[in-house]
Amino acid sequence: MSAVHLSHVSFSYSSAVPVITDATFDLGPGWAGLVGANGAGKSTLLSLITGERPPDTGTVTIEPPGLRPVLCEQRVDTLTTEIQSFGWDWEGDAVRMRARLDLDSQDLERWTTLSPGERKRWQIGAALVANPDVLLLDEPTNHLDAEARDLLVSALGSFRGCGVVVSHDRDLLNHLTSKTIRVQPGSVQLWNSPYDTAHDAWVAEAAEQAAALTRMKADRKKLARRLDEQHRKTAQQDAKRMRERRAAGKHDLDTRGSAASYKHERGQKTGAQTVSTMANSLQKLDGNLEGASVDKDLGGSITFDFEPSNKEFLTRYGGPVVAGDRELFDVDVAVRRTDRIRIAGRNGAGKTSLLRHLVNEAGIPTDRILYLAQETTAAEATGWLDEVNALPPDDKGRVMTLVARLGADPGALLQSHQPSPGEARKIALALGIGTPKWLLVLDEPTNHLDLPSIERLESALVTYGGALLLITHDDALADRTTDATWIVGEAGVSAPAGSG
Repeated sequence: MSAVHLSHVSFSYSSAVPVITDATFDLGPGWAGLVGANGAGKSTLLSLITGERPPDTGTVTIEPPGLRPVLCEQRVDTLTTEIQSFGWDWEGDAVRMRARLDLDSQDLERWTTLSPGERKRWQIGAALVANPDVLLLDEPTNHLDAEARDLLVSALGSFRGCGVVVSHDRDLLNHLTSKTIRVQPGSVQLWNSPYDTAHDAWVAEAAEQAAALTRMKADRKKLARRLDEQHRKTAQQDAKRMRERRAAGKHDLDTRGSAASYKHERGQKTGAQTVSTMANSLQKLDGNLEGASVDKDLGGSITFDFEPSNKEFLTRYGGPVVAGDRELFDVDVAVRRTDRIRIAGRNGAGKTSLLRHLVNEAGIPTDRILYLAQETTAAEATGWLDEVNALPPDDKGRVMTLVARLGADPGALLQSHQPSPGEARKIALALGIGTPKWLLVLDEPTNHLDLPSIERLESALVTYGGALLLITHDDALADRTTDATWIVGEAGVSAPAGSG
C-alpha cells in the first residue's frame, strides 16, 4: 500500500521568506486536493514530496521505501522521453490509455503546434500508463475543453495509488478527492473531506477565530479601563490620606496608630492586589492577542483602464490562419471597438492561432492592446519579474500594488527566485493594466489563477468598456463578460452575423 508521510517539514528559499512551516500529515491511497493562493507554496510542497528539494527541517517518507513519485508539472512545454515512449508503445495498456484520452500518436510529430490542452493530455496519459504508486498532478485541467476534461477525470478516477492534485477547479476537487490539503503562508493543514466541505469548515473556523478575537479585544479594552480606574482610585485615596495627615498635625502622636490609618493601609494593600491581578490578566490577554490570527485573503478590486477609440473597426483579418508550417483554415472576420467575443472550440481547433493572427494584423498601436498568452515559459516569468525590479520606484510601486490586489504577496514575490505560473500571470496583468487599452486579447486568462483572483478578474472584465476577445473553458466567466461567440472548427470560424 502506497503512502506519503510528512513530519514537521519546513522549507524556505531564504531565511526572510519561509514557504512551508511545520507541515505534518499522512496520505494513503486515493486522491487528496492541494489548494492555496498563488505563491503560497503548493508547487514547493510537491517538490518536497518528490525529493527534488530536501526540507530544511523534518522528514518526508514514501512507502514502500525506494519509490520515486511521478510529478506532472503545470507547464507542458517539453516533449519528454516518457511521453514519446507512451506515444509509440503498442502494448495493451498504452493503446487503451491513448484511446481513453483520445490521443493520436502521429500528433507527436507536430508537438510544437499542439495546443497546451492536447499536450496536457499526453503528459498525464504518460504518467498514468506508468502506473506509479504516488502520482502528483499540478493543475491538470488547465487548458482543457469540456470534452477533454471529462476524459481526463474519468482516467484519473481509475488510479488506485496515492495521488495529490493541485487545482483551482472546484468540480474536479469535489468529484475526485476525499481529502484536502490547504497551504497558507506559514501553515499546512489537512482536512479529511473534499474541497467544498473542507472550505465550509475552515470558513466557519475563521469566523469563530474572528469572533474570539473581537471578544478578546473587547475584554482587553474593558480590563484596561478598570485598571485605569483602579489606579485613579488608589491615587485619590493616597492624596486624601496625605491631606488628613497634614490636617492632624505633625505632633499628633495618635495619628499613625489611628483607625483611619489602619483602614488606609488595608485599602492600599487590597488596591495593590487588585491592580496586580488586573495587570496580570491584561498581560495574559495581550499575549493571547499577539498569538491570535485570523485568515485573511490578500487582494482587492482591479480595473482595466480604457479610452474610447475613434475607429469603428479595431482590426479586420482575412486569409489563412497557420500553426507552424500548417495552414489551418481561411478566415474573414473583424472586431469592432465595443465587441465582446468568446472564441470557442475543442482543443487543437486553432483558437490560439486565430488570436495570434488577429493581434499581429491589428491596425492599432501595440500599447493599446493587452495580449495575455495561454501559456508562458519559466524564462518569460523571470523576465517579467526582472522588468518590474528595473522600473523606477513609483512605477514599481504601482505595478506591485496591482499585483497585491490580484492576491499575491509583493514582498515575498520580489524576493522569490522564480515566480509560480499564477504569480507570473498576475505580474503580466499588472504590467499591462497601467496603460489605457482599446482591446483585451485574453487566452485562457484564468489558467493558474486562484479562485479569489479569478473572481476579481471577472469583475474587472465586466466593467471594462473596450473590445474583448476571450478564449476560456470557464462558462460562467464567458457568460458574464461576453455577448457573442465565434466557434472555431475544421471549416474555420463561424462568426456572428455582421462580424465578418
